[in-house]
Parts: sequence; structure tokens; C-alpha cells
Amino acid sequence: MLTKNRAAIELILAGALWGFGFVATVFALRAFSPVEAMVYRFLIASVFGELIYLYFRPAGLPSMKSDFKKALPAGFFLGGMLILQTIGLQYTTATKSGFITSLYVILVPLINTLIFKTRSSLLNYALAFVALAGTFVLMDANVTDVNTGDLWTLACSVLAAGHIIYIGRITHKVDNAFRFNNFQSIWVLLLLSPLLLTQKSVNMTAPWEAWAGVAMLGLGSSIIAFSIQIRAQKVLSDSTASMIFLLESPFAALFGFLLLQERLSWFQAFGALIIMAASAIQILADPSSKTTGKQPQE
Repeated sequence: MLTKNRAAIELILAGALWGFGFVATVFALRAFSPVEAMVYRFLIASVFGELIYLYFRPAGLPSMKSDFKKALPAGFFLGGMLILQTIGLQYTTATKSGFITSLYVILVPLINTLIFKTRSSLLNYALAFVALAGTFVLMDANVTDVNTGDLWTLACSVLAAGHIIYIGRITHKVDNAFRFNNFQSIWVLLLLSPLLLTQKSVNMTAPWEAWAGVAMLGLGSSIIAFSIQIRAQKVLSDSTASMIFLLESPFAALFGFLLLQERLSWFQAFGALIIMAASAIQILADPSSKTTGKQPQE
């Protein structure tokens, strides 16, 4: 059985993959539009994910048609989140977008409390605000002069929270996390593909670096990282999962430093440490009662 510590370690690995995804996105966007990069990413995730599953599929494992239906809301939340974030980036900065998107760490316990009546402790909220402050410092964000793009990004954050909560509530009903993630990717692909019609042309030829970036997003960020999320949320509470997701920002900064020659100030590095400390405390405080069949108090 997956333990709390093992689930946390796996989710931290997913955070590292998502953090590396920022670097992969930089490579992909050197030749592709944001829409093309997203569509190609989930095309790779859908095709290769299914091929991997079918190759390693255990004998006698059911087709899991019900999981395909369960994956529809997950695909809607994930695809909608990406669309809204992309629209928002047309009007706001990447720094503000990253910070506003991370508001899901506060929205998750709030939504669970207000809608699903799942109580959240004061410690959860305190750590969420501390982690959010760390994200603000790390990104050196400026949240003044709210514009249309910021509002689109706020809507993106709401869908991100919805995705985390839905996965947390459905994962115990999922037969196979890897296959469920494949279905999720297929739904996202179906949702995003019509956006290609908004472009004057579709780029199918690009330097190998751009295709490598798309491949890393499809294989690492989508196939591996999202499969880990679904598996880990069988054990971890939604609040803990959302907190660990914030680690993608420090990982993105680390990979940006190593591969893109980006530099952080000591002040921003302090923000990364704040996020890591808040996440560590949240992991230790997580009762992990999902393993006993009880719904954890957020």
C-alpha cells in the first residue's frame, strides 16, 4: 500500500517534472505558438501513454470504460485551466500569471470547506498563506494595476483548484491511475484541438529543440507527473497535494538557473526556502487518513 511518505516523495518528483516543464516550454515556444505546443503536448501524452499502457497491461485487467467517463471532468478542468492561463498571458506578465495561478493553494481548502463541508485546520490556512508569500517573494511579483489578463488568470486558478479537488475525490474510484491519466490527456486534447482553427496556419516543422521541448512536456509533465498526482492523491489530502504542487516554482527556478542561465536574487532564493519549509511542515502535519478509508480533515 502506498504510504504517506512515499506519496509525498512521488509528488515532489512530479513537482520537479512540472518545474522542468517550464524550461521545456521555453524550448517549445521558440518555434510553436502556445496553442500548438499544448495540442502537440497532449497528442504525445495520449498516444504514447496508451502505447505504454497497452504494452505493460497486466493480463485480465478490465477495459475501464467507466474511468474514461470519470476522466472527462478532470480533462475539462485541466484543459480549461491551460486555455485561461494562455489567454491571460496575452495581457499580463508571466510573473504575475505564475503568482495568481498559485492562489489555488488557498482556494482548495476554501472550496472544500464552503462547498463540500470538509473542515480545514487553521494550520492548513496558515501554511498556505506562508507558501503563497514565499511564491510572491520567489517570483518577485507585482500585483498592482489589475488588468483583464489577471482576471483570466484568476479564473485559471479556480479551475486548477477544481482539478485538484476533483482528483482527490475521484481517485479512490479509479482502477488504474496511469490509464485514467491517459483518458484525461485525451479529453484535454479534444478540448484544445479546436483552438488550432483560430490560427492562420499550423506549424508542423520546427527545429529539434522545439520538438524536444514538446516531447518533454508530453512524456514528463503529462504522462509521468499527472499519473503520479492521481496515484498520490489516493493518500494525501487535497491541501497537502496543492502545497507540494507549489514546489514546481523552486524547481523551475533551479532548472532555469542550470539550463537557461537565469539568475535569482538572494531575496528570491529566500522565497524558495519558504515554500519548501511550508510544504515540509504540511506533509508532516497531514493525517493521511485516506489510507484508513476515512476522509481527512483538510
